[in-house]
Amino acid sequence: MRKIDKKTARKIAMERIKILLQLADQRMRENEEDLAKRYVNLALLISKKYNVRIPRDMKYRICKKCKLFIVPGKNARVRLKKGKVVITCLNCGYKKRYKYK
Repeated sequence: MRKIDKKTARKIAMERIKILLQLADQRMRENEEDLAKRYVNLALLISKKYNVRIPRDMKYRICKKCKLFIVPGKNARVRLKKGKVVITCLNCGYKKRYKYK
């Protein structure tokens, strides 16, 4: 059996993370929250194990408190306030704030 080097393992891990988060997005749109939450947890475990960062555009869509995939308008409220984007998770009430210009 061939051993995989770190660079290849990290590349495969990143691909799997992206696929899992896309599946989580699809499941949230189909009202399957449990399965979506499981996909997010798997993606977070893979990112920790292989020391790979979750892409920024997807990182904004994961609630830090309840680990639920956020779909604006469905399970999250998005507001613009004084140069900030405030995303409120309707499941747990956690608020994320990001600057914008």
